[in-house]
Amino acid sequence: MNWILRISVYLIAFAVAHAEVELRDEDYNKTWMYMPNGEGEMEVAYLVEPPAEHDRSEISEFIQFEFYDSSNPDKPVTTAFSLLEGPTTSTTRRRKRETWEELADRFKPDINTKILVHGWKSSSRSNSIQAIRNAYTERGNVNVFAINWSDQADNIYYLEPARYTVQVGRAVAQLIDLLVEEKDADPKSIHLIGHSLGAHIMGYAGSYTKYRLGRITGLDPARPAFEGSTGPENHLDVTDAEFVDVIHTCAGILGYKQPIGVVDFYPNGGGAFQPGCNQPAQIFTGCSHGRSCEYFAESINSKTGFLATACNSVVDAKAMNCTGQRILMGDPVLQNARGIYSVKTADKPNFALGMEG
Repeated sequence: MNWILRISVYLIAFAVAHAEVELRDEDYNKTWMYMPNGEGEMEVAYLVEPPAEHDRSEISEFIQFEFYDSSNPDKPVTTAFSLLEGPTTSTTRRRKRETWEELADRFKPDINTKILVHGWKSSSRSNSIQAIRNAYTERGNVNVFAINWSDQADNIYYLEPARYTVQVGRAVAQLIDLLVEEKDADPKSIHLIGHSLGAHIMGYAGSYTKYRLGRITGLDPARPAFEGSTGPENHLDVTDAEFVDVIHTCAGILGYKQPIGVVDFYPNGGGAFQPGCNQPAQIFTGCSHGRSCEYFAESINSKTGFLATACNSVVDAKAMNCTGQRILMGDPVLQNARGIYSVKTADKPNFALGMEG
């Protein structure tokens, strides 16, 4: 069976098994759409409220914080945080304290800290998160956390994981407060990096922590349920850290179209003409929503670099009609940079073109 037929059979079976929402073409991007899961495979996501009988009882109240250090990068220390408000049981507090103390013993407050978080139907073990984590641990001399909220994110009714972003963000803020208060971490040296829904999680984390953070990077921040329907307090925005940079690779469909950072990059026009970002029929040739993670991961240790060009507007950035100053996109971005930038990349790894871009 060829791949097109296999995918068609899968989608027909999926639609029959989940017939609560009719998958009509005219309702695409209104009541349903295709979204990539943590492995980049396209799945149907419902953009409507779940039926009343939808079972929420099996969703865990805990998320996992995984800590990696360069000396032992393949054996993370994992601790659980509760998403429930109010005090936890004594057993839970004791277990959390024990794992927190093991984690804290390995944490080094005098070096930079990177905290990563995934998006819809993904996990901390996804290729995108692990690619970023591996690049940082390969560089060395850095603390890396990966936040796993896969139990809450694994839901075909997209609005439910979208609502969990607030609670997960508050939990990340608790982690930051502990690092500052118990380990003397410098909040200016803490860098939050989130993909899709994870970008908004990091926005909440930056606003809920007691301390002003140095940087938040949003990797194609999720558009559905966020852009155009909520105020800046309900999504990643420029007030959430000293420096907020955003990479838009599926702008206007899966990702935010409008600039929401201090610096906003639109590689190849923000994905407007890349497969998977304009029409459902194109989903099987790839999706650039996750490309933001690939660009960022590559930028961490790239000797070539993603050279970006300043633009006068988003319209110019999407048309790649820009002639302004040039800076690097991704991890090495200058934190005094401001504005909107376009970036030309290769269509496969290595993506960075340096001066050729």
